[in-house]
Amino acid sequence: MTSRIYIATAHTKSTLLQYEIEFNSFSPMDCVHLENRETFRKLCFDGCTNYEKKWSCPPYSPSFYDISHKWDKLFIIYMRIDTDQFIYIKNDYLKIKAANTILKSRVDKFLRNMAKKWGRYISTGSCRLCKPCKCKSNLPCAHPDDMAYSFEALGINVDALVNMCFQKPLLWYGRHNLPKYTSVVCGLLTNESVSQELFADEYFKIIKY
Repeated sequence: MTSRIYIATAHTKSTLLQYEIEFNSFSPMDCVHLENRETFRKLCFDGCTNYEKKWSCPPYSPSFYDISHKWDKLFIIYMRIDTDQFIYIKNDYLKIKAANTILKSRVDKFLRNMAKKWGRYISTGSCRLCKPCKCKSNLPCAHPDDMAYSFEALGINVDALVNMCFQKPLLWYGRHNLPKYTSVVCGLLTNESVSQELFADEYFKIIKY
């Protein structure tokens, strides 16, 4: 299904920023072929400090199929913001950090609200409900019904997912290499018959700036 680009604004203490947001939707089963659980578990094991430290992360996270096969529709949300807007920040890494904070805070708020009404949230990263996660104390998850998994934790190749849904490449920050833009990807599993237009309307009702 073709997606539409929406332009949104974010007011910060320093300036007014613009970012893009796109929605796409299809059957979750259309995404199963992008799952490579063992590959992404190994990547998490090799390079992520959350491995074995959060219930939402490998090796505890389920497969994408396990969590999605009971749902009829998957909404994908792709948000991106150009890094050249952050000229008031001198350090390139801090530009990326500020940009991701802006995007993640807004989409987290939106999808937490939508999940209460329509389905299950797939997050932009590891679950952030409890700090620290009860896993670190060898205790059960405090909010098992609200815990959010990321696409990566579920074994999905997010680069391929974004290319399939939006025909855009993910860009990565590297030392001395500030990308033109940074982006976040997340989703909502639902059984509701909701259009992309209504989904976008709900976003702008909840996220006013």
